[in-house]
Amino acid sequence: MHTIIDYLLANGADLALEINPAETLVFAPWTIMKCLYGCPNYGHNRACPPISPGYEQTKEIASSFGRGVIFRVHKIEEGTPLALAAAAELFKTGFYKALAFGTGPCRQCEKCLGLECPTPHLSAPSMEACGIDVFATLERAGIDYKPFNKPTEHIDCFGLLLID
Repeated sequence: MHTIIDYLLANGADLALEINPAETLVFAPWTIMKCLYGCPNYGHNRACPPISPGYEQTKEIASSFGRGVIFRVHKIEEGTPLALAAAAELFKTGFYKALAFGTGPCRQCEKCLGLECPTPHLSAPSMEACGIDVFATLERAGIDYKPFNKPTEHIDCFGLLLID
């Protein structure tokens, strides 16, 4: 596990923490409302609701993993590529079930083709898009965070790897 934490830290994350998904992840059905009524990507992006898995499906999927890593980056566009690269590294070392959750919507195409995506290997949903209450999860993990307030302020973006 230290190897993937070292990988994340060497490739852009400034924090990477091992977690037990069953004890740390908080699932909530309300997260989709933030997407539906607060984000222009709802319904227009493969990594966003309603295409992304809902909280019940994500909770069921996460229950089949014994370990995870939460990591932090400070540019939203850096989280998903890092999560995907880390999951690929895990796969190469025998963790074939590794799953990545990135930061923000997919940005690969000007107009998303949804399930007809030509580059699904370059996309990963964010935790919140899949029904994970990120702030409650961070609190359970003992991670200090700063919510985004203004475009000129420092921003904390969190990704997740599920590993087994």
